[in-house]
Amino acid sequence: MNRRWALLGMLALLSMPGAAAAAVQACPEPLRAGQALALSQAVAMALCADPEVEAAWRTQLSSQASMDAERSAYWPTLQGVARSGRANRKTRYDGFSEANSTLDARTSSYGLDLSWVLYDFGLRKAKVESARQLLNAASSSRVEKIQEVVLNTSKAFYQVQATGALLEARRSIESLAADSLKVTTAKHQAGAGEQADRLQAQTTFEQAQLERVLAEGDLATAQGALASALNLSPSAPLRLEVLNDPEGQEEAFMVSVDALMEQARLTHPSVERARAEWSSTLARAEAQRAEGRPRIALYSSYRHDDTPVEQVASRQQIETWSVGLQVTVPIFDGFLARRRARAAEYEAGAREQDLQQAERAIALSVWRSRQTLDARTRALAISRRLVGSASQSHRVALGRYKAGVGSIIELLNAQNDLASARQRRVAAVVDWYTARLQLAADLGQLGQQ
Repeated sequence: MNRRWALLGMLALLSMPGAAAAAVQACPEPLRAGQALALSQAVAMALCADPEVEAAWRTQLSSQASMDAERSAYWPTLQGVARSGRANRKTRYDGFSEANSTLDARTSSYGLDLSWVLYDFGLRKAKVESARQLLNAASSSRVEKIQEVVLNTSKAFYQVQATGALLEARRSIESLAADSLKVTTAKHQAGAGEQADRLQAQTTFEQAQLERVLAEGDLATAQGALASALNLSPSAPLRLEVLNDPEGQEEAFMVSVDALMEQARLTHPSVERARAEWSSTLARAEAQRAEGRPRIALYSSYRHDDTPVEQVASRQQIETWSVGLQVTVPIFDGFLARRRARAAEYEAGAREQDLQQAERAIALSVWRSRQTLDARTRALAISRRLVGSASQSHRVALGRYKAGVGSIIELLNAQNDLASARQRRVAAVVDWYTARLQLAADLGQLGQQ
């Protein structure tokens, strides 16, 4: 339960658009020597270390800034202009020199221009909506990337636990084989057993040793892969929390597969991203259509000119102020706005098909994962009974062999059956955890594990 709430809270925090500082604070402290690594901590470390998650976060911030930039069109624009310098102007009249004049003075001007679009037939609204949907797409893409990292890290975590549990099973098998070898050796030395029995037990023991050594190598490889995902050295020692038996948790996802598919269609990040991209292209098409419509704007201008030589022949100061409404009516633009709108409409149609494909793909993935989890759940119960039966069979076979009424073949067969049952139990537990994880990923609900 603590693991579930830790993951849920962490993913909710990392998915918030304005949680940059909080996301940094969510990164866990470095592992202490000998500390047991929990799944929630491993996921947090992987999220903080993954560069693609950081890139998705930056892309979302860029989309947020782009939407804010489009919203700026609702505000008035104010522009100031100032000039200063010296000017010289000479005027000569042929045959009438008395009218000649010369102006040599400082000239300057400054002014303000204000423009405020009051109505544009939905152009600004459409552009803001397009940018908002692109922000939603970037946010969904980021959540999708986060869940991908969570899924891959969790699988690597379970893989280490699986290989660790398999190694323990192989050690247990080696111990059983060693016990069988001791029994056959003792009987042979006492003259009550055959040399062939001892040799068969010796062969089984050596095979168990070989399997144990290979399992140790597999565990080291899995630990190196997990350490690399956590931005640690592959040789860094890792001690993971024990993989608990999932007894009592089997029915967590055992609900209607139709309900699960419908839920995934509505909430999965990939579907939400496709839906947002489609909505953005629809808004962009509307913006292109609005480009060809009239605009109504308020304008105001103020000018102060000190001796503008192009207007006067003596030193003067001129102030001009104006205010009014301006209507801009596009008459002909070479069909540019219409053609851009048509291109955006075609793109919207393509994005709609992408949305339908995403919904179908997610529904199929949910159906497959749900069937896999159902099969793994039934296999989990069977593997539990299998270990119990094989353990009892081995105890009986060992007792019969010690009593001299059973054969070495019977004992070794029972031993192999027990070894196989334990390995299958380990595989069944890990497969069940992995299947549940995959179903949660297909539902877009990894944070609720």
